[in-house]
Amino acid sequence: MKKFLVSTADVYGYDSSDNLLFVGKTLLDSSIETTLSNTDVRAGKGNQLQYIYYHTAEMNIAINEAQFSLEFLALNTGSSIETGANIWTEESVTVTNGAGVVTQGTPLAIQTQTIYGWVTKEDGTVERVAFSGAGFTLADSSYNGTVCVRYYTNDAAARKVTVYADMLPSTIRLVMVGTLASSDSTTNQIGTVQIEVPRASMTGAFTLSMTPDAVSQTPLSVRALASTETAGGCDGNRPIYATITEKINGAKWYDNVIALAIKGGDFDLKSGDSKTLQVYAIKNDGSAAFLAPVGGLTFASSETSKATVEGGIVSGVAPGSSTIKATITEVPEIDANVVVTVTE
Repeated sequence: MKKFLVSTADVYGYDSSDNLLFVGKTLLDSSIETTLSNTDVRAGKGNQLQYIYYHTAEMNIAINEAQFSLEFLALNTGSSIETGANIWTEESVTVTNGAGVVTQGTPLAIQTQTIYGWVTKEDGTVERVAFSGAGFTLADSSYNGTVCVRYYTNDAAARKVTVYADMLPSTIRLVMVGTLASSDSTTNQIGTVQIEVPRASMTGAFTLSMTPDAVSQTPLSVRALASTETAGGCDGNRPIYATITEKINGAKWYDNVIALAIKGGDFDLKSGDSKTLQVYAIKNDGSAAFLAPVGGLTFASSETSKATVEGGIVSGVAPGSSTIKATITEVPEIDANVVVTVTE
């Protein structure tokens, strides 16, 4: 089947406490770029290339949201969103005999102790006035009409992000979900590709371009930090930048599996001891064998008086032998067998 990764991804951000910070589903760009530097090692006659040392791997992610997102800006600057902020506002006021009163907010001082406002009259002229409470008086005490008053006030519902000069961008867990499509399927969309970056550091760089013939976008520039995922085996603590997972709709783990194999083959077990079986599935497409999920297997023992098996764990009961069978629950004709010999 031909598979194509199409369109932009949906993005999700989580903090270290697994709180959902944002959801982005109207992206214009969701690109991932990995780079790897290398150094040639040359020696011998003619300065032959003997070895290439690879180093300085990086993963950079560019996200561009079509909507304005205060959440993106907060993460990028390492700030938090505050509710309640001082804002500039404008209000239409009817002036009688040069006096007027604003009603939509309480005027506040800006840089001086005097509380100022700016009044735009009907002829377009602007006059700075000083507030006394919510009232103001124009220089022309005979002026009557409707004016536009601009002043500084507090809005309890406004949300604010502060861009600090010594900003420290946030680090989050970033999940990107892309669409997988195929022309070989009648449904077109056949699955998803999920890219998960356990430690995604914002760069702090952004541009808000406000032009008269366009809509401003909210960018988010991300660099992946090395993360250690705890797991077993020798590679269990190998640092990673991200995982890329393909999920096909309706796919089963046993699709194209032609055989099972139990690691280690026949084994001995002391009475009262137990052993966990590792059952591998083998596909017909040449891909590597993988550990079959225990929940998708059915286990049975031919001699339960000698050995029992439950959930892939074989327990020795009494001296003797028993054949342990593992089968794919949904495809019982595919199985694997081992003989366990129980000793005192």
